[in-house]
Amino acid sequence: MPTLDTLNKVQRINHHGYGFVSSKHRFKSMNYQRFLAHLSEVGIEEECIIHMRLATHGSKCRKNCHPFVENGVYFAHNGVLPIQSVNDMTDSEIFFRGQVYPLVMKYGYESKVTESMMMAAAGSSKFAMMYKGKVKLYGDYMKLNGVYYSNLRWL
Repeated sequence: MPTLDTLNKVQRINHHGYGFVSSKHRFKSMNYQRFLAHLSEVGIEEECIIHMRLATHGSKCRKNCHPFVENGVYFAHNGVLPIQSVNDMTDSEIFFRGQVYPLVMKYGYESKVTESMMMAAAGSSKFAMMYKGKVKLYGDYMKLNGVYYSNLRWL
C-alpha cells in the first residue's frame, strides 16, 4: 500500500476522482478524504488497484471514476486511448465494456489470448484488472517500495 504522503502527492496532480478495488473492498468517490477513509479499511494482505483520475474524456463525476466493473471484472486505465467519448463515458470505460470485458468472457481472464491482446492494446497506456482477487497489469509499470505505479510524475 502506498504511504499517505505518496497518496497525497499523487492526488495533487490527479484530482478528478478516486477509486479502488481490493479482494474485499471497493469504493469510488469525488471526495478525497472519504476515499482515504475507505482505503484505510484495506488489509495489507489484500491485492488492490488504486486509481486517481486526471480527466481526459468524459465529465468529472463519480460514474467516470475508475475502476469500472462488469460481473466481477474490474478495470482501471492510465493514458489516453484514440476513442471518441459517447454519452459522457470515458475512453477507458468504452474500451473496457466494448473490448476488454468481451475478450475476458470469450477467452478467459488468464488466457494466453487475453494476455497477448491486452499487452498489444496497452501501447503507452497502462491497464490494471482484477478478477476474483487476482490483479493483472499491462503496460510499463514501475515498482517502488513494493508498489506498482503507472507513472512516477508525482515524485
